Amino acid sequence: MLIEHNVVQKDPRKVDVRFASCYPNLYKTAMSSLGYHIIYDFLNSREDVYCERVVYPYHKSLESNTPLKNFDIISFSLQYEQDYFNVLSMLNKGNIPIKCGDRASRDPFVIAGGPCATANPLPMTKFVDLFIVGEAEVILDEVLDVYMELDDPRKNIEAFMDIKGVYVPDNPVKRNIVKDVDDACHPVRQVVPETSDKRFIPAFGHAFLLEVSRGCTRGCRFCMSGYLYRPRRETSLKKLLKIAEKGRNATGLNKIALIGAAVSDYSKIDELCENLLEMDFNLTTPSLRIETVTEKLIDSLGKSGLKTVTLAPESTCLIRRSLNKDISDDKLFNVSKMVFDKNMNIKYYFLIGTPHESLEDLKEMLELINNLRKIAPKKNMVKLSFNPLIPKPHTPLQWEKFNYDDVKSKISFINKNLGYKSFKIENLKGAFIQYILSVGSSKLGNLIEKSWQSRINLKEWEKHEKTMMYSLESELPWKNIDVGVNNEFIKKEYKKMFKGEMTGWCEEYGCYKCGSCI
Repeated sequence: MLIEHNVVQKDPRKVDVRFASCYPNLYKTAMSSLGYHIIYDFLNSREDVYCERVVYPYHKSLESNTPLKNFDIISFSLQYEQDYFNVLSMLNKGNIPIKCGDRASRDPFVIAGGPCATANPLPMTKFVDLFIVGEAEVILDEVLDVYMELDDPRKNIEAFMDIKGVYVPDNPVKRNIVKDVDDACHPVRQVVPETSDKRFIPAFGHAFLLEVSRGCTRGCRFCMSGYLYRPRRETSLKKLLKIAEKGRNATGLNKIALIGAAVSDYSKIDELCENLLEMDFNLTTPSLRIETVTEKLIDSLGKSGLKTVTLAPESTCLIRRSLNKDISDDKLFNVSKMVFDKNMNIKYYFLIGTPHESLEDLKEMLELINNLRKIAPKKNMVKLSFNPLIPKPHTPLQWEKFNYDDVKSKISFINKNLGYKSFKIENLKGAFIQYILSVGSSKLGNLIEKSWQSRINLKEWEKHEKTMMYSLESELPWKNIDVGVNNEFIKKEYKKMFKGEMTGWCEEYGCYKCGSCI
């Protein structure tokens, strides 16, 4: 039996709403998500709501072993498109009709949030009653208040349409996000599993999750998150240090995972790390922005005992420019040397299948990798991960196709010519299906259901993919989803991508009128 600390216990008879926060992936993945902790903490701060957690592949809550069908509201966190099939599995195991139209008034009200729900909820509209578009803390209170006024929310779904950040299928919605991150929910009493079983240990290990910022305005043209959650918003240094100390008192954890879309872009990152070290914390972090990595930051991470730093050069210098990543090879090598000098490993992320990527580009990328390996004190200090580039909604790549055969041949080329065994390549079939799920329409619901019921041939996905022909003049399936960045700006970025032109960081070069700050 898994032992957890800081689990919230309430008497279900004394609340108005029982809320199941469902994560359609494994426990360790759920507990690695700060967003999942935020929802749990935020909802349980209300006396009239009891939020319990349910994780795949189970259909009962971790808190009280309550079956899903006994909850009033079921909410799914859609972080990854591949989890859509797990949503159906959890509903089915919970004896809840998977399709909205088959549910009776006695069945739970099914909602969903997260980046996938914010970007393009269309593929899941057959299964989800209502979607949260943006950041849930500023949306869920109103959703719950309206829900409690209705006898049958499913029949009166239009009652939710006036809430900013709520998407009711076939209706327009404008994203809703937290304006001041200092005022956002920063969960201190995070749930901590007491276990040495690797199946249940979160991605950052036994660490307190500390959110330094939200959003990113770097403008990488393939990055959906960067377009969904603009502008970048920082938590103040004073606030972070207070949260860290309170978090240690509440959890007993001395390790902190710095969370944010671009942690090294945090304006006081060096000072933050130095202060946390003085407070006797160990530090870990997700991928660092190469542009803003400093020697002080690397020194702090090394002193804290971090073993591996993650960097994302993506490709060659020219392709980086087309993707709007302003990173020179000199900067990449300088940062890499800093890390190696502190005796830390580096995991590099590279993309395959970028627009107009040639065989010569691949050869140059492999040469770059070999040169990076040469500066490592030991060859096993370099880890590599290759991922097919997947076009995403609300990014300049939303009009691009995923060329399965082209990517397949490039993966084969890398396998034959890299001359290095310690690397991973994302599953190509999975990447192709993720692409279809990312940029599909509501018509995709039938294929999702069919694929969930039984494995289907890749040709069926390819057949559907042929119907997804988007041009700059096309009416895109997610046209009703306003995430803050206007389409004209995205079109300009698309055209600049093929010219290899950069758009400078707006925080340094001024506003480009993308729309997110209006």
